[in-house]
Formats: sequence, structure tokens, C-alpha cells
Amino acid sequence: MFRTLYHAGLRSEEVSLLDRPDLHFTRGPFGKLHVRFGKGARTSGPRPRWVPMLDGLDLVLHWFLDDVRDKFPDSPVLFADESGGSLHRGTIRNRLRYLMELEGRPATDRFSPHALRRACATHNYERGVDLVAIQQLLGHWTVSSTMRYVRPSATFIEDAYRRAVTTTLSELTAEGDSSA
Repeated sequence: MFRTLYHAGLRSEEVSLLDRPDLHFTRGPFGKLHVRFGKGARTSGPRPRWVPMLDGLDLVLHWFLDDVRDKFPDSPVLFADESGGSLHRGTIRNRLRYLMELEGRPATDRFSPHALRRACATHNYERGVDLVAIQQLLGHWTVSSTMRYVRPSATFIEDAYRRAVTTTLSELTAEGDSSA
């Protein structure tokens, strides 16, 4: 479930409302999640969207369905509670907190499920994913909302410069080789 929050950039409420039929492993090159109850802007109601299963999320969800989900009561809910119902977003937050406590993580290093969504936006941006694509992934109404989620690393500028110079040098080298 936490991998789904991170890799798909979903909100806790969105992941809690996923049903098994919302997984479409053969749709698109990566498979897609049908987020039927995306958060609507300014009381506009739910905004459904399709979210690709990036970074091997399809493999994680296949494993979950094959090896874990059947240990819970039969229901259409993907991430079910002990009775087979949908998890509450507070339960998701509490389970993450419990896991970090179990891990021995100091309170100053703990994070929320929503921080996984922000990390998804930041990591995709740092990889060079187009900002509009990240906006669509997160289900934001505007790019300015998405920009509030992006927190590049301290070395982001240097890394971007290094990639640009490397690309330019390899293009120049390739041009020089072809004219010889």
C-alpha cells in the first residue's frame, strides 16, 4: 500500500478507495490504476483519472494480489481492513507511524503518507519527467499546485548541469566521429 502511495503519487483517501477491478495491468505500457475517487478541486466532486503503474508498481501489486490479499476477507476492496472493508486514511497514517516506530526511526525523521506523494512528485521531476505529466499523475488542477509539491535536492542544479554538458559533449563527439 505504501509503495502505491509513493510510486503512483496517490492520496491516502484515493488508495483506500481502490478496488481490485481498478487495477488494469494490460492498459498501456505499464498498466494503470483507475482512481475513481480523485479529490475534486473546490467542491467540484470526485475527479477520476488513470495513473500508470511506474517503477515496477505492477510487479508489487501482482505480488500483493497473489500472496497477500487472499489472507483478508473476500471483498472487492484492494487494501482491506480485517473485516474486508476500506481502510480509513487515518488508519493508513497510523500504520505508517507504527512501522517507523518499529523501525526505530527518530521522531524527527518520520513522515506522513502525504510526504510519499510529495516524494513521488520530486523524484519524477528530478528524473526529468515533464511537469505537466506530473500534474496529470497527481491529479492536480493546475501546474502551480504541482510545483508546491516539488522539492529538488540540494545538488539538483549541479546534477542538471552535469547531464546537459554530458549530453552536449556526446552529441559533439558523435558529430566529430561521423565527419571523419
